[in-house]
Order: sequence, then structure tokens, then C-alpha cells
Amino acid sequence: MNRQNASLSRKLLLLGALPAVVMFVALMAFFTSARLEDARTDLAESSQMLADSLAPALEYAVVSGNIAALEQTLNQSLRRSKAEWIRVTDVVGKELGFVSNSLDSSSQRHHNFDIYSAEILQEPLDLGAGTGWFNPGYGFSSGSLRVGAVEVGVEPRVLADRQQSILWSSIAVGVAMLLFTIVLVNHFLNNILQPIRKVASRVDQLITGDYDSQPVTTKGNSKEIVAIQKQLNELADHLEKLRTTCDQTLAVSEEAREKAELASHAKSEFLATMSHELRTPLNGVLGMVELIQEEPLTKRQRDYLGTARQATEDLLTVISDILDYARMDSGTLELEHQEFDLRSILANCAASYRHAAEQQGLALDINFLGDWPDNPVVVGDAPRVRQILAGLLDNSIKYTSNGFVSVRASWLSLESGCVLFGCSVSDSGAGIPSDRLHNIFHTFEQVDSGNTRAHDGAGLGLSLVQRLVELMGGHIQVESDFGEGSSFRFELPFELADAPATVQPEFTDIPREQLGKKSWALVVEDNEVNQKVSTTLLNKLGFETDTANNGQEAVDKVKNKHEGYDVILMDCQMPVMDGYHATRMIREWEQGNGQCGTPIIALTADVSTETEASCRASGMNDYIPKPVRRETLREVLSRRIRL
Repeated sequence: MNRQNASLSRKLLLLGALPAVVMFVALMAFFTSARLEDARTDLAESSQMLADSLAPALEYAVVSGNIAALEQTLNQSLRRSKAEWIRVTDVVGKELGFVSNSLDSSSQRHHNFDIYSAEILQEPLDLGAGTGWFNPGYGFSSGSLRVGAVEVGVEPRVLADRQQSILWSSIAVGVAMLLFTIVLVNHFLNNILQPIRKVASRVDQLITGDYDSQPVTTKGNSKEIVAIQKQLNELADHLEKLRTTCDQTLAVSEEAREKAELASHAKSEFLATMSHELRTPLNGVLGMVELIQEEPLTKRQRDYLGTARQATEDLLTVISDILDYARMDSGTLELEHQEFDLRSILANCAASYRHAAEQQGLALDINFLGDWPDNPVVVGDAPRVRQILAGLLDNSIKYTSNGFVSVRASWLSLESGCVLFGCSVSDSGAGIPSDRLHNIFHTFEQVDSGNTRAHDGAGLGLSLVQRLVELMGGHIQVESDFGEGSSFRFELPFELADAPATVQPEFTDIPREQLGKKSWALVVEDNEVNQKVSTTLLNKLGFETDTANNGQEAVDKVKNKHEGYDVILMDCQMPVMDGYHATRMIREWEQGNGQCGTPIIALTADVSTETEASCRASGMNDYIPKPVRRETLREVLSRRIRL
């Protein structure tokens, strides 16, 4: 038994009984050994006393030669003793008498006996002082004369039986006393342990959450136990108060959590709604501006339209940044993992900002440092990489009035098919004060804040860049001296692609041939301006168009159009019937009539991931976010039909 796991009752029982057992065993051993020695001594003394007592009693029988009286005396003495035999011999050793319980005179010599002997002496007769004729002077001695000897033989087994009897009696008494001691100790231990068991039971109740106060028992309990019971009641009261406080806190926290979830859900719905409501008119504005720019215009008109288009695109960028920031804040922004040419992305992004830089008199250049391969294809989110570089370029151009903006891109090959891409965007602008560097990536933070700031902006650009870089597993840092320009550097890890990057559309349908010589398209849009923009863009791409103001009209036109449509542009949010329901009904009708699926492309201002997933789930083939650009429309249509 492991003592560390032994119960308290066993330990206390052992503690109480062990000293008593040790003392009792020691005393029993001592007294038993004393009794054994006393038994041996008593047997020896009694046997010797028998011999000494027989010697004077046998004097007359030996001297007179009365053998009958001799044997009678010996038989009587043998019956009253523990001796095995008694023998009497004369002075020359001749046997005069022998009595035994079971042996004869000759066989006793072959056994091992304890022999006790005494001499038989003839004492002189005392005749008195007046007897003159018997006088020592006549040559007679007054000493005793030896006339024989008496021997008493004792079997050693007698002593062994006596000792065994003593041992067994001692063991019986010892066991009885030991049991009595254990029972007595256990009785007193129960009186001690019972209050402790009650305390342990009280602790178990506290563990299970029973915090009711228990009565304190003072009768028969020690002061320490009473003190513990009082302290446990105080602890129960304290735990009850803590539980009440905890329940109240949890209730408040749960209510706050529910409110936060409702607020987050409301925020998501608000962002989705605002995205749709803002992008829908922006789609009409940008579409009309693009269409007007294709008409013959004066230089001043073209300049005005260019300014209007730039302002609209800036507003669209702000809206996109706010939505991206909100998705990252809620954890719903997911990165793509597609193969793309990293060098091509960087070069195209820099080229798109070169015109804006030249308009401000800035020199924009890009340099590729390190051992760039001929085909730098990596796996990652190409639009987000472009967004990061575009954010830094936009920031540098905005805060640089003259000089240059320089992009330096480095390529460092790592093990296991990975590469570390480093990029820095440096400018010769006003720079950032040292006390503002640590806040430069904070949300809504600007270098020149206040009502008199020289540059406009929401202050989301750099914060969004930092969060995108960290979301992609990289880091960004800034170095700047006030009045001497700034340098933003970020690093991103990528996996190398196994094959050269190719443009892989999200939907891999094979482009279909037009049904006839004319290509027909159905525009399903409830906003008249956007309907007109989409119709005009399709007409310029060579399509004949029909329009529908809601999903129900679209379903009816599809069912009634015998020659069918080559493509359907479907808005998602419309009255009467939305685009998702209309798409499902069109797909069911096509399957029921054995027709091949008409390419349905979603047009929506809600650019969230959930909306894109809903479009695909309803049966749409592709997805175009508003505002719709002619190049984007051409690219998506070319995946579905041969233009």
C-alpha cells in the first residue's frame, strides 16, 4: 500500500496502534522468556527436590534391605512427580530399585534424560549425654555414612511441552489484547474523524455549488473543528456573492455580445446596402462619362470630363477602401491563391500611375533588383498585391510636389520553393515628422490633420496597406526625414508556381458560338441609367439588346424569346423578383425544355464575398462588380461567347 494514498483514518489508526503494539510485543517477549526460564528452573528444582526428599526417606529401606518398602515409596513418588523414572543404587552402584512410567532399567540408558541425583546417607544415632558406653573416645565417628544414591530421570519433552504451552497461551493473550487495543483505538479515532468527515463533505458541497450555510456543532467537537466550520460558512457566503456577481456579469456580457453581434450584422447589412446604393449611381456616371469621351469634344470639354471621371474614380476608391477595411475588421476578407506574374503586376501598376505623376511634374520609375527569373510566377492574391503598391504610389504622388517617385522591387529565392518579395516606394516629398511616424499606419491618421490641411483624403490608405501586408504574412516599415522625403518598404512571402502563369478565369465554361448572325443580350436592371449604360456598352460590342426592369420580366422574356439570348446581364437586387430567384427559375425552365444554359453574368454593386457566393449558388456563370467598365465587360463576355 502506498502511504501517500492511505486514508487519514488508517494513518491515525497506525499512529495510535503502532506504539501500543510495539510496547505490547516487547513486554510479551520479555514476560514470555521469563516464564520459559521459570518453567525450566521450576522443573529442575522440583526434580532435584524430589531426589533430595527421597534420599532420607529411603535410608531405612536401603540399610535394612527392605526392597518392597523401597519400591512402594518410589512408585508413590513417581506418580506425584513429572519424572519418567526413579532409580536407587547402593554405595557400589548396584541397583536396588527402579520404577518407570514406560521404560525398563536397561532401555533407559539408551535415552537422553535430564538426571537429578541425591546421596542416601545414614545419620548417626544420637543416644544422649548419659550414655557412657557409646562414646567417641572408643573409636566411633559421629559423621554420616553414604549408603547409596537416588536418581530421578526427567524426559526433556516435559520441558518442551511446558514451554510450548506457555508460548501458545502468551500468543493467545497477545492477540486478544492487540485486537482489544485496535478496537479501542478505532473507537476513539471515529470520534476524532467524524467531524473531519463532515468538514470534507461540506467542502464537496461547496465544490458542487451548494453554498447554503450549515449549523455549527460545538458539542463533542474540538475548537479547531468548530473554527473550520465557521470559516467554511463564511467561505460559502463569499462564494454565493461571487456567483451572484458572476451571473450578473455574464448576463451583462451576453447582452453586450448579442448587441455587438446585432451591431456587426447591422453594419454588414449597412455596408452591403451602401455599396449597392453608391456603386449603382457611380456606375451610371462613369459609364456615361466613358461614352461621352468617345464623342467628338473640345479640349476644354475633354478636360472637364476627365476631371469628373477622376473624381468619380477617387470616390469609388474610397468606397472600396472602406468596404475592404470593414471586411478585414470583421475577419471576412479572404485572399485568393492563384498563379500570376509578379513582375507584370508591378510594371502594370506603376505604368497606370505614371501619367498621374507626370501631370504633377514627377518622374516615376521602377527598377527590379536581384536575380529575377525570366518567368517570375508565384501563387497569391494578385489584386491585393496591386492594391498595396497602388496605395503606396497614390500616397507618394499625393504628398510629393516636385522631384521623383521611385519603386524598387527585389527577388530573394528561399528554400522549399518559396521566394521573399521586397518592394520599396521612395519619394522626394515633404517627409514625415519623427513624432508622427508611429501613428502613420493608424486608421484615419494624416500627417497634416486639421481644417487647414493641404491634402485631402480619408486617411484609410496606409492603414489598409498595412493590414493587407500583414494579412498576407508580411510586414511593412517606413523611414522618413521631415523635408527630405519618405521611403515605405514591405516584404511578402510567396510560393513559386509549378508552371508559368496563365490567365485562368474563375469559370471555365467554353465560349459558345452565337445562335444566329446577330448576337442578342438581355439586360436585367431596375435602374434606368445603369440599364442605358449597359445597353450602350453591349451595342458598341456588337450586341442587339432587350431590357427587363425586374426578374419576373426577365423570366418571361427568356421563355418567350424563341431564338434565345446569347448572354444575360442580371442585376442582383431588384423589385418584384431579385436576380437570384430569376436565375434559378431560368435554369429550371432550361432544364425542363432541354435547352443549353445561357451564360448569365451577375451585375451588382455589392462586392462582398457572400454576394459572389450567392451568385454562383443560384446558377450564374460569372460576376462583374459595378461600376462596369467596357474592358472588364469585354473580358468577361469573351469567356462565354466568341466576340
